[in-house]
This record gives sequence, structure tokens and C-alpha cells, in this order.
Amino acid sequence: MKIISLSRKKLFLVILFGLISNISIVHAQIICDKFNLETEFSSTILKLSVDTDLPDYTVVMVSVSRSYKEKGNAATYSVDYFSEKSTVGKWRSVHQIAIARDDWDQALRTKQEEMSSYGLGFEVASISDNIDVRMVVPIRQKDPRFGDRNSKLRGKAVRAGGSPIVEDEVEKLFPLNSRAKTKSHVTSFDPLNLDVGQKYILSRQTPLMPSYSPVDITAAMKKMKEIPVGGSIKIQKAVSNNGKPWYKVIAYDQRKKRIGMGWINSTALLGQKLKSAR
Repeated sequence: MKIISLSRKKLFLVILFGLISNISIVHAQIICDKFNLETEFSSTILKLSVDTDLPDYTVVMVSVSRSYKEKGNAATYSVDYFSEKSTVGKWRSVHQIAIARDDWDQALRTKQEEMSSYGLGFEVASISDNIDVRMVVPIRQKDPRFGDRNSKLRGKAVRAGGSPIVEDEVEKLFPLNSRAKTKSHVTSFDPLNLDVGQKYILSRQTPLMPSYSPVDITAAMKKMKEIPVGGSIKIQKAVSNNGKPWYKVIAYDQRKKRIGMGWINSTALLGQKLKSAR
């Protein structure tokens, strides 16, 4: 009987301890009074770390970027030198991030080629002289002490209004050496001003449409053909539509076999590395 009684007592204590622990977690808060990015810029390297009183396991989003504007578009977009989802513990120590001109140019070319594959290619109108460094504590944290959407996050460094967020941002004047160089990196030819009668080799799969201004878009999409990577087009005619040229072309595959005649939106050529063909 004594053994049973002792076991029950131990069980009661275990349950009681568990309840106390759960209550502590429920009522616990995360306090953040300090969250400061420490940066040092050189010609090609950014040294970055964070000084904060947040616990090491705190999830953070880190980005280093430069913004730009597209031709014919007033909106501002950005391309990252670097971005990752990480933890405070990792960024207490100094990390080196490449910020050479070629790194950003390559990231821009990749974005242009990707958008071009969707028929949404673009040309760059201007590039910011600033590099933007940002670290933010997002509203979704793994530790329950942050609460739902950071509802238990408190402190002097916490942004008031809406869901509690901690962030720091550094904007540094750091111009590219020659912004005019960007366009020549992207393509050998201006896709908005291709020559009639000239033949070009494509670097991306490109849609060939039956018309540049179809009455029935659904029917036109069904008749659309794809010109493969390495295929070519011969420009027959250029027509302006909504401020952008459409080209009437004869299209060929990689083996120079004729695919057919149709229309290509110049935006589908933006970001492609066009080459002259015979």
C-alpha cells in the first residue's frame, strides 16, 4: 500500500510540474529592446552581423538588394545580392556577402530571362545608387513564447501597430560603376528595335502567336506554337501594339526546320541573348 501511495504522489507531482511548466510557457513573453544591424562596406564585400538581445533561435529574414525601374513602368522593383531565412544565432557573427557589380548584373539577367520565358520581359530604365540591407523578425516563429503572430513580443525595439515586428534596415550609397553597361550585358540586340529581314537565334523558348491582336484570345492561345531554345526567327514586319512592337516572323527550330509564320511580342524577347543568324 505504501508503494502505491508513493507512486500516486509522484504521479501527482509530475502532473503538477507539467501544468506549472505549461502555464509558464503560456504567460512567457519575448522581450526585445535592441536590434541593430552592423555593416561594413568595401569595394566588393559587405560584412554584416546583428547586435540584439533576442534569443539565438529567433527566426529572421535577411536580404541585401538593389532596386531598379523598368521602361514604361513607374513601379520600383528589386534584385537581391543575397537573401535567406535564418536565425539570430547565426548572424551574431560577421558574414561576408559579395556585392560586386557582376553579382547583381547576373541576378538581374537571371530575372529578365525568367520573366521573358513568361512573355513578361522588360528593359531597365534606371538603377538605384543605393544598396539596401534588411533584417526582419517575421510574424511566424517556431517558439510558442512569441505567441500567435508575435502577439507576445514586447520591448523598445518592437514596431508598434499591427502585428509586432522587429526589423532594422541600412541604406548605403554604393553606385554601380557604369549603369549603361547593364543593357549590353543582357542582349546583343535591342528587342524593341529589331531589323526587318534579319534573322535571330533565340536563347529561350518563345511563344509564336497566330495574331498580334486576336479577337478570340482563347482560340489564339490554342493555336499558339512554341519556338524552342536555339530556334530562330526571321523578321518580316513590325507593328506597334500598346506601345510595344510585335514582330511578324518566320520561325525555325534548332535544326532550321520551319515551324511556321506568326507573331512574337517583343516583351517575350526582353532578357534573351539574341544572336544574329544567317
